[in-house]
Amino acid sequence: MAENKESRTDYALLQAWGGGDDDAGDALVTRYVPVLYRFFRNKLDTEVDELAQRTLMACVEGRDRLREDASFRPYLLAIARRQLMMHLRKRMRGDRARRVAEVPVDEVLGSPSEVARHKEELKLLSAVLRRIPLDLQITLELHYWEEMPVAEIAEVLEIPVGTVKSRLHRAREVLRTAIDSADAEEHLRRSTIANLDGWARELRQQLDRQSP
Repeated sequence: MAENKESRTDYALLQAWGGGDDDAGDALVTRYVPVLYRFFRNKLDTEVDELAQRTLMACVEGRDRLREDASFRPYLLAIARRQLMMHLRKRMRGDRARRVAEVPVDEVLGSPSEVARHKEELKLLSAVLRRIPLDLQITLELHYWEEMPVAEIAEVLEIPVGTVKSRLHRAREVLRTAIDSADAEEHLRRSTIANLDGWARELRQQLDRQSP
């Protein structure tokens, strides 16, 4: 009887894929395409598929670094973050390239195309997320969209666990300030800030609906 790929662990699928089992690779890709799409889509207008593919290939190449008892998702997103930073550095020069994690995405790539197509609050939140420093954007998205525990966020960002809570607090404050100073009507800015958690979850749902 053929083994059911859907019942196998991420670790088993990754190792099998690295050993040449393309069916295992397809199963793992199917599980994590939405995660990678969410990660890249609100930062990039183009090359999302290419960066997702690079990330998955890097996961396979580095599979020996993943412990069997470890969660695959932070391993995957840590690699996605590194791929994104390499991608952005190619478009930057000098000191800004060295501190890419501190630079807002839209300073490198320009303003986003429309991701949130319906509610004005979602459009505002999607745009403003790209105007805060990259690692603060990633921190918020890991918290709101992936609902990651502190230890996993620390793994993705490659920072101590004790730093994550303070970074989350700072990220929320920076985001609120950016929304409050955005070029938008006051009632829209107030509405977005008042239900920030809810709008963040709804933005995830909208990105999921657009996922391949």
